[in-house]
Amino acid sequence: MTLESGIAAEDGRTERVVLHHRGPTSVVTLNRPEVRNALSRQMLCDLRDALIEAERREQTEVIVLTGAGSGFCSGDDLSEAAGTDAEAFDETIGLLQQVTRTLLESDKPSIAAINGAAMGGGLELTLACDLRVAAQHAVFACPEVAWGLVCTNAASVLLPSIVGHGRARDMVLTGRTYDAAWALTAGLISEALPAEQVLDRAIALAEELAGRSQAVRLTRRLLSDANNEAIVRALEREAVAVGKARRGNAAETSLREFAARRAEKGTRR
Repeated sequence: MTLESGIAAEDGRTERVVLHHRGPTSVVTLNRPEVRNALSRQMLCDLRDALIEAERREQTEVIVLTGAGSGFCSGDDLSEAAGTDAEAFDETIGLLQQVTRTLLESDKPSIAAINGAAMGGGLELTLACDLRVAAQHAVFACPEVAWGLVCTNAASVLLPSIVGHGRARDMVLTGRTYDAAWALTAGLISEALPAEQVLDRAIALAEELAGRSQAVRLTRRLLSDANNEAIVRALEREAVAVGKARRGNAAETSLREFAARRAEKGTRR
């Protein structure tokens, strides 16, 4: 199953985040395919609310997070960031961390069905999930350094714990883009599949976990508790670091140049 375009609500309006249920599985879909599901402030609010609703649904045993269109999530909405001041940027980072905390603190396991590119904040969302399956064409990156920014969402703890310190340092310090084959070898994802199979596979895994829900939840809590204190500290440190970076010359220049390129592109249309 693939979601090739935006999902419309019953009134014809396109929702930024769509929540639907399949038995014991709640599927949360990022739904701005025209911008590769970039995370605007309103979208982050909607995503947080959808995750909370899924967590509170009694019948839900597992949450699946995916994206509409050909990409999972391109990260923060830089068009929005370029048009806001540093204080508004801080608020957006706060929202992003709320989403991460919601996933990490949920009693229900989560699976990222990575249907395409997972970049920056998009990749960080997948790190907060328990399992990750991806399309063979998916790519992964922590490109923040190229924008004069730093990683957040506890990536400084979660990424090394998943791929190892050496690979994590390479990702966050160089900002390079990696393909699904690399991600599979590194342990960032557990499976690389044809795009049309990714969501179905994630739902099948969710149903498998749901059949063992009590044992899965207890085991997941054991694994999570060991990292909880480090994650809380990381979120606090990262919020300070990314706020400082946003106020630096490199970030200001990068975002201004990005806004200028977007404006020029719009004029040419």
